[in-house]
Amino acid sequence: MRASAVCTLILGAMIVAACGNDKPSGIQREDNMPYIVAVNNPLLYFTRRLIGNEFEIRLLAPADADPASWRPTVEDVLQLQGADLVLLNGAGYSYWLDEVSISSSKLVVTGEAAKKHWIPQEEQVTHSHGPGGEHAHGNYAFTTWMDLSLARLQAGSIAAALQQRWPAHKESVNKNLQQLDSELDALDRAYREQAKQLAGRDIIYSHPVYQYFKHRYRLPGQSLHWEPNAMPSDEQWQKLSRSIGESSLFIWEGEPNPVIATRMAALGLAFVVVDPAANRSEKDWLSVQRENLERLSIVVTEVLD
Repeated sequence: MRASAVCTLILGAMIVAACGNDKPSGIQREDNMPYIVAVNNPLLYFTRRLIGNEFEIRLLAPADADPASWRPTVEDVLQLQGADLVLLNGAGYSYWLDEVSISSSKLVVTGEAAKKHWIPQEEQVTHSHGPGGEHAHGNYAFTTWMDLSLARLQAGSIAAALQQRWPAHKESVNKNLQQLDSELDALDRAYREQAKQLAGRDIIYSHPVYQYFKHRYRLPGQSLHWEPNAMPSDEQWQKLSRSIGESSLFIWEGEPNPVIATRMAALGLAFVVVDPAANRSEKDWLSVQRENLERLSIVVTEVLD
């Protein structure tokens, strides 16, 4: 982002803070009802499961933007400041946080309970997804929820924050947490079972967002910087060709376009989509994870055997 745009964002946040107004304009919150902001789709899903329809839960990043590369506008900052709770992922996920003024009393770092399990980056990676521009997320890998045992801890942190903020809902949140935790545990066990079938395979990951997935499910492999809708260069294809073997499997974040898929097939390289589901979607987060497992099962039984 250009320096002028950053200055505008910071200035807008400072103006609102200086006025002592911790709520957005009447247009954004005209009924003065409480709402919660989650910074990515997993946290949005966990919160909806825990609190139901009692409050509005917002994900400000649009559907076509990766929340990890999204940067809030001045209007978004107003919504962040007006929220009753802002649910952060932690591990440097919301890299824009130091640029805006939000009351610390409403910030909840859901990954804090799992901080000892955060995976340090070997080097700080600066990258971009779409129109967000280049950015860096700091010293840790940030897709923590791809380790379902950590996702369970994040859901528990959200539940604790909801119960503290709205004690009247303590019992219902606790009941909902028990159900959600059971489903996340089942999902974790299913991923571990599929991973056993892939043990010893040469795994290639399309992007360095699978650190927690690799660690939890013991599926080490190299990470590239390939996007499913951007044709790699000839040099990248040549490098890939030299690195694959008979047991190789390529894991994509999203479905590759047909031309890329055809070229991979010509190399004899099997691939499967394991979607982290960080973005807003018509499907809920849990459904996407179950679809990931279905695809893994198919690739294990029908492609790799």
